[in-house]
Amino acid sequence: MSNPSSNPKIEPKQNARLAMSRRTLLRLGALGGMGLSLPQLLRADTEVASDPFDAMPSFGRAKRCLLVFLNGGPSQLDFWDMKPEAPAEIRGELRPIPTNVAGIQIGELLPRMAQQMDKFKIVRSVTHPCSVHTTGVYTMLTGTVHRTPNVDQTQALPEDHPHLGAIYARSKGWSNHVPPFVTLPTLFRAPPVTGIWSGQNAGFLGRRYDPFVVHGDKQTATFTMPTIDLPQHMGDRRLEDRRSLLAQFDQQFAKTDQLAEWDNLDVTYEQAYQLLRSRNVAQATDLHRESERTRDAYGRHLFGQGLLLARRFLEANVPLVTVYWIDPEPPGPGGGEFDSHGRIYHHLRERLAAPTDRALAAMIADLSERGMLDDTLVVVMSEFGRSPRINADAGRDHWPQVQSILLAGVGISGGTIYGASDRHAAEVLSDPITPPDLAQTILHLLGVPSHSAWPDQSGRIIRASHGTPVEGLFA
Repeated sequence: MSNPSSNPKIEPKQNARLAMSRRTLLRLGALGGMGLSLPQLLRADTEVASDPFDAMPSFGRAKRCLLVFLNGGPSQLDFWDMKPEAPAEIRGELRPIPTNVAGIQIGELLPRMAQQMDKFKIVRSVTHPCSVHTTGVYTMLTGTVHRTPNVDQTQALPEDHPHLGAIYARSKGWSNHVPPFVTLPTLFRAPPVTGIWSGQNAGFLGRRYDPFVVHGDKQTATFTMPTIDLPQHMGDRRLEDRRSLLAQFDQQFAKTDQLAEWDNLDVTYEQAYQLLRSRNVAQATDLHRESERTRDAYGRHLFGQGLLLARRFLEANVPLVTVYWIDPEPPGPGGGEFDSHGRIYHHLRERLAAPTDRALAAMIADLSERGMLDDTLVVVMSEFGRSPRINADAGRDHWPQVQSILLAGVGISGGTIYGASDRHAAEVLSDPITPPDLAQTILHLLGVPSHSAWPDQSGRIIRASHGTPVEGLFA
């Protein structure tokens, strides 16, 4: 059943100020020859949208966002949208269990999350057309349906639409030496793709808005801050202190117009300098500052410790953190991550459900106990759901037609369900949510104006999102 939305009181909202670099101004000036005037381009960056959603009290309600991405596509029928009355080949082996909210049940392998149901909303009606992992990842992380929805792509491309974190970074920038967009434990990559998958970085916005990637070690579940990569002619030594960094700045500023790679060079220096001044961010990676009890609560595995680290980054005022599920050990036959084309109930019981349940439940409870859910948006999603019918290999296949996701925090009503699938969780029955609308809802809560748009590398003005905020999601 869907939750009715209310009509919130509308209040004026001040637009975010513009921050322009020297390099950006030079590039915009050059675009004048393409028929695009500087005032036109600046308006694309600063325009105050007439969309009434930007004037609502919910606009900018989220000061921080944790985006948890369960790579591979968990089964909605076995986790969040069970169909116990369906035939055995649809409903599968698992049974629903009650939660701490009367009338709502979830899968039996999620007992800890069942006791946190009052804190999150299940959205059972996310749908899109992308049936392969690469395009599904791209579509869900960017809020833009991939141009070839059913064809695997090779790797991330400069013309890609940016990840929501990069859009936020472009809109808001750095604050108090804190990176706006952090990803852990790695950028996802896997065959058949060469390089990282599309949708995880800044795409056409440029490297300046790529995430800071905090790498995690699968065996030890420990994390290290990124090293600063310098152009080859600068050598590969790490920057040791602020003084040497500033000296290199001075040397290179004199050569600005002669360096073809200046765009990347100034980004490297600027971000390195910011990080060197951000003691809180550096300290956040030290999980030994947490009690043994807390670390145990999240689970001593890569995903659990990754969510704990994400909470520490949010406490250090990093506005947007993305955590990817990465299998800590080789999964064996049937598919990696949540991609269980075979033996799905073996994989759910033996390696997938328990660490996911423990870590997500600990994270939601921890944020709640610390009072952080008041201004932190939590989103748990994947690239798609799984097929209703169990296949000949005792698995479930890709199913973008229906996916269940979780939302929590920033006033979102916990203990509720939005949207519905049909009796086999095969099609959306009511209140469909598309990735563009989901993306615009997230950006709305983060205070990114609905008409935000910026030039791509060819000078075309590209909207950050073409969706519309869905009030029922944040009510």
